[in-house]
Amino acid sequence: MKTNHDLEQLQVEITQLSSTVDQLQAGHGAPAQSQCPIAHCSACPSNSPFVPDFDIPLLAPGGGDCNPDLLAKLGPLAGLVGTWVSTKTNGFNVMPIPQATAPNGFILKNFSYYEVATFSAIQGKVANRGGVDEQDCYTLFYEQRVFFSEGPQANQLVHAENGAWLNLITGPQGQGPLNTPPNIPSPPAPDPIPPQNPARQIVKQVSVPHGNSILAMGNVAVYDGAPNIPDVNALPVGAPPEFDAPYGTNIPSNPNVNPNIVLQGALSALAGLGINVVRTYQIDVDSDNHGGVVNIPYIKQHTDVPRFTNIMWLEELSNGQLLLQYSQTIDLKFAAANGERYVFPHIVANTLTKVR
Repeated sequence: MKTNHDLEQLQVEITQLSSTVDQLQAGHGAPAQSQCPIAHCSACPSNSPFVPDFDIPLLAPGGGDCNPDLLAKLGPLAGLVGTWVSTKTNGFNVMPIPQATAPNGFILKNFSYYEVATFSAIQGKVANRGGVDEQDCYTLFYEQRVFFSEGPQANQLVHAENGAWLNLITGPQGQGPLNTPPNIPSPPAPDPIPPQNPARQIVKQVSVPHGNSILAMGNVAVYDGAPNIPDVNALPVGAPPEFDAPYGTNIPSNPNVNPNIVLQGALSALAGLGINVVRTYQIDVDSDNHGGVVNIPYIKQHTDVPRFTNIMWLEELSNGQLLLQYSQTIDLKFAAANGERYVFPHIVANTLTKVR
């Protein structure tokens, strides 16, 4: 559990990061609008002389949009819109990598990290036309930057990725000018419209600059109170017992084995301050759920990625703030010194606070 000094330092870091975000936005912000504080908001009329208005950005400035209907259709993803930061040492990464000269053919590159993540809403929907009805994708684009917390590479960028989160909703097929002569009118929509399968309501699309593209689908659960964050186990799957030695003692309090301990500890620290989780939105996606992972040939040959899973807990706190916690597992499959290929879980976990 964190000490009072650690928690005070956390507040200082959040304040500093918030100030930095304010300065960046002040330096690169869009011109003020009389109708709305968000420039080129999709709910406001355009003053551009161009038709179409090429000045309207794809993403809503500042990560948000003042169109309440659009935000509502983002569903559980709406609370993610904005900028999130973690404290300096709360993230933990279990990183097994192949090493031909190591005793069992691999080494661990585990480390603490911190990160900045931004989520921005697309101003509008993306429609998948089905012929008689459609599936609408309400989308957030995200960017993530991860930095070493400690050691000789402290504060250096170690990972970056971008991608999208989608909330899927079915509805009647859009008509517009496509339904006017001489075009063929669309048939009547089914009554009722087939509902979206809740097990595949949420989509995460990931572009990782290692040469991986990931598509994972899943669902959302909403419940009162704090999440019961489970233990995970990062030990190699099906490998001989001697492969476990670099990880240390196989107990849940060892972050090399159970990185989720950093998430559990963060919740305990909040409870110690008298701050409770009022409501939780749990978002769970898995590439094995009608998704997949595509890897470049070198990756497939040396360190294949057969599966990706990601659980996020978006938490409303009793002090009115939002907390974002996540645990992500990327299965790495590579050959050990004995010639056998095993799955080595690459697990990362972190807690972030919304600053903008």
